[in-house]
Amino acid sequence: MKEILEVVMEQVLQGNAENINLEFKSSFDLNNNEWAKERLIRSILAMSNTRNGGFVVIGVKEENDKSYSYEGLNNDHLLLFKSKAEDLKSQIESFSSSPVNYEIGLGKYRNKDFLLISVTEFSLNPVICSKNGKHKDKHLEEGAIYVRSLKEKPSSVKLTNPFDIQDFLERVVDKQILNLNKRGWKHENVGTVNSSLLFEKERSNF
Repeated sequence: MKEILEVVMEQVLQGNAENINLEFKSSFDLNNNEWAKERLIRSILAMSNTRNGGFVVIGVKEENDKSYSYEGLNNDHLLLFKSKAEDLKSQIESFSSSPVNYEIGLGKYRNKDFLLISVTEFSLNPVICSKNGKHKDKHLEEGAIYVRSLKEKPSSVKLTNPFDIQDFLERVVDKQILNLNKRGWKHENVGTVNSSLLFEKERSNF
């Protein structure tokens, strides 16, 4: 597990609030809290589908008044995350249709331990949830695409909002076009021509 410098933790947490690229999670028992584990996996999938990716920080509790308490990780919970890091990775991969690029680090803030999960935005294919979760609350559903959304408050949700869908589709298309260009495909804009002939020409070039 990567060691995170305290100055980096300060930079991530200094805003004292969640945003579209930052999500907080309370400390939890990785072995016995299926509800929290599946919500964490959903958050990682969602951050992977979000523009510029982002961070998930474990050890920050949301209070009833919506403020945040930087409690840090329970020592027993921290030991589980350290010993079960590969198991967690396997479970995330089992729920994701495409590889998720992320890194888990351990850092201190205000003399307490926090896990910082740094998630990179998908490079080519978006991440689709590939199976249902076990918890009855259905945090993970087969076929769902999760993103970070600002519709009500920053949260990891299924892709349903029209504005989020528009942004998501534009990013997918941009990444696919960039990939095609890297592979040698060149789009030709030649004005008004027979669309069938142009399609056949570009198809043969591809």
